[in-house]
Amino acid sequence: MRQTPLHLMQTKCSLLRSGSVLVLGLITAHLVGCASTGDKSATTTTTTTAAQPAGKFRADDNRVIDIGRPATAEGGTVYKNPHLEKCWVADGFDLKGYDTLYIAPAHSTAKFPDKPEDKMVHDRAMEGLVTELARSLQAKNLFRQVVTRESDIPAGSKTLRLENTITDFSKGGGAARYFAGLYGAGQPILRVEGTLSDGGRPVFTYTAHRSGVSAGARMSGAFMKDEDIQIQDVRSLVLDLTDFMAAIAGKYPPKS
Repeated sequence: MRQTPLHLMQTKCSLLRSGSVLVLGLITAHLVGCASTGDKSATTTTTTTAAQPAGKFRADDNRVIDIGRPATAEGGTVYKNPHLEKCWVADGFDLKGYDTLYIAPAHSTAKFPDKPEDKMVHDRAMEGLVTELARSLQAKNLFRQVVTRESDIPAGSKTLRLENTITDFSKGGGAARYFAGLYGAGQPILRVEGTLSDGGRPVFTYTAHRSGVSAGARMSGAFMKDEDIQIQDVRSLVLDLTDFMAAIAGKYPPKS
């Protein structure tokens, strides 16, 4: 049926009214949503105190460090660190209260092919983990001394013990990296679990995973040795771990 001008005008008015109601409804829903979000944040149990630093920090070399948001758990604080799978710090623990850090020889529970080349890369990762941790922590001056032999612990010093275990390992493969290394194929795999303890009592635990994180490993990994990519992963893991330790110890100032 042909509509008259009057019918057309009535239809347009009806559409305008419907649109106005829809817009008003969306605005109201948005305001209610904002209010609800505000209420949730006001009642959350996650807290930030001097013992629970959160947010971003400025490293000595001007890098910005994000240690993640803290939440109370398991008699301490867990951090949702973007670079480490897990970070837990015991209540009341303060790195500044210790003179010496002893880094024990790394252990491994990882399963991998029983081939000489795999074992060689695996053993280099174990040794490199301890070496890189000692080097990085000494450079950050978190302790008076960092030692890798138990016999080097000074008598009477207040000492922390750091133990690291490789729980997952693969040396990777150049052929797979050639065809799909950009997407992670053929990249080495390294997962480490660590425990920092005071007299046998755990005060800090972490889990970290790396698999060809450098741009070089992804873009030109087919032309790199497996062990060279893995040591880059070790250094990346160590940097993020020691940055976290420096931040919670107050060595890095909050990012302004």
